[in-house]
Amino acid sequence: MAEIKNSYRIAAVGNHSLELGFRLAGVSESNVAESAQEAEEEIAKLMQRDDVGIIVLTSGIAAGIRDRRIKEAMLSSMKPLFIVVSDPNDKAAYEDNLRQLIIRALGVDIMKTKSQS
Repeated sequence: MAEIKNSYRIAAVGNHSLELGFRLAGVSESNVAESAQEAEEEIAKLMQRDDVGIIVLTSGIAAGIRDRRIKEAMLSSMKPLFIVVSDPNDKAAYEDNLRQLIIRALGVDIMKTKSQS
């Protein structure tokens, strides 16, 4: 019978801001990736580990992923689970994420303009 693990580690891959924020939050597995290739290498290593249950990425890093195996895992994997957060430097992605949170909370798109009707 397979052993069920009670806890998994959270890992973060992204820019310096994400890495610093997660380190301050107590996440010891936070990695800075300066390019999509560096991110893919870090993510591939993390995916091989049995102790990593969640991988957090910035939207900028996620958009730059080209490796088909990683992209498929980002969409369908339950372990590790991938969480994509808005890149604080990408204002459009940040506003879109905020908009989605408001829609989920209120059930209404209060940021919709007349041209989007």
